[in-house]
Amino acid sequence: MTQPATPHFAAIPSPRGQRPVRSAGFTIPLGRWRGVPVSARASALVVLALFADLLATAALPAAQPGHSPGVYWAVGFLTACVFSLSVLAHELSHALTARRYGVGVRGVTLWLLGGVTEFDAEPASPRAEAVIAMAGPAASMGIGAVAGALAWWTGVSGLAGAALAWLAVVSVVLGVFNLLPASPLDGGRVLHAFLWWRTGNRLRADGVTARAGQILGFLLIALGVAALFTASVAGPWLALVGWTILTGASAERRARQAVAWSGVRAGRVMTAPAAVLNDWWPVERVLPELDAAADDDVVALVDFDSDAAGALTLGQLRRVPADDRADTRLREIARAGRVQPLQVTQDASVPYVVATLRQHAGLAIVTNDRNYPVGIITSRTLARYGVRDAQQHGPSATVPHSV
Repeated sequence: MTQPATPHFAAIPSPRGQRPVRSAGFTIPLGRWRGVPVSARASALVVLALFADLLATAALPAAQPGHSPGVYWAVGFLTACVFSLSVLAHELSHALTARRYGVGVRGVTLWLLGGVTEFDAEPASPRAEAVIAMAGPAASMGIGAVAGALAWWTGVSGLAGAALAWLAVVSVVLGVFNLLPASPLDGGRVLHAFLWWRTGNRLRADGVTARAGQILGFLLIALGVAALFTASVAGPWLALVGWTILTGASAERRARQAVAWSGVRAGRVMTAPAAVLNDWWPVERVLPELDAAADDDVVALVDFDSDAAGALTLGQLRRVPADDRADTRLREIARAGRVQPLQVTQDASVPYVVATLRQHAGLAIVTNDRNYPVGIITSRTLARYGVRDAQQHGPSATVPHSV
């Protein structure tokens, strides 16, 4: 897998755009491989134990009956360890390929659902992004091919051959699964690179791959829930992987947008309010003047000192009953809201606004140095700005990815 800038590439999904979702617990340092710091979360040991148990109690006895439990456990544990090393090889392939393209690597971490490689920056070109993304699945499928050849050479009738055959199948499945064209999988990175190359717009590519990831995540969750009704042990795993893909796709898109807006100030993305009104005016006085405005248009309010005093949408004003409009002041409506708009200056950073906008009903008032409202920022404003700015400038290179 991969995660953006902190970008990364991973074997089974972990959210892009933020640190991957990992289980709580300590991190086990595993040294440095070709100069790349490698570590594992405690959850990686849980998966190692689960695979060893699956092999020792089910897969190997079914394929090669007649051996003692101790032999099955020894071979199962060894095979599970080799599979963990294959996941590490998947991640190191991302890391070493990224270095060839001049992208710094912060480290590789194994965790519950595979692994993640974190980069210092985004690849500089679509070609570099695609090659880096393909390196992991190629490594997994290469390991699968080697394991399959060894299984054939040793003879699948033996216990070692059965273990190698299992490793071959699982490695190939891992590589193919990661090629699905949805964020945050490696295939999503390939799709992102293609769309970036075709449109020249990274943020638009982010949107497409994020939506694909959300669709895939919902589909896997639905399949997992359906499998529970058939008592299939795959149900919980499908649902977990689906949830991870779903959250990872959304998180990565938010992270990329935040990076794209790094250094951009609120004054650059704000739009003018539909009007600036005195907050002591009654609704009846202002509605006729704003008759042509849409319900979601925003008006800013000022008090007696011309300081920003809140904001309202035209829809809020129009919902006031006609009989009450003469006696209802604008400030009364503004103060009645449970959530007040965010108030920022023109110099406030857009990433800060993005991070806090949801806590303020998706609305921010932008003021000048005299605390007078000069602009409005909404979620729609940011969405329009993000597309337009990406077309003109493109996002900056430090974001996260996952696979």
